[in-house]
Amino acid sequence: METRHRVSREELETKLTLFQKDLQSKVADRSERIKAVVVGALFVALLIAFWLGRRSGKRRAGIIEIFTGKK
Repeated sequence: METRHRVSREELETKLTLFQKDLQSKVADRSERIKAVVVGALFVALLIAFWLGRRSGKRRAGIIEIFTGKK
């Protein structure tokens, strides 16, 4: 039969600390990627909004004639 090894408090704390540090580094890495994607998407959305706004402005723009009253 196997002999059971009793886990000490120090071993448990060490393993949990290593796990926490590893998890925090992964989360930090992914948050940077997510921020970059969000900034890129916002930039593209602003460009599209600007482009669509210019097009609709050209369609609605009418020619304004100014009459000076001179013949």
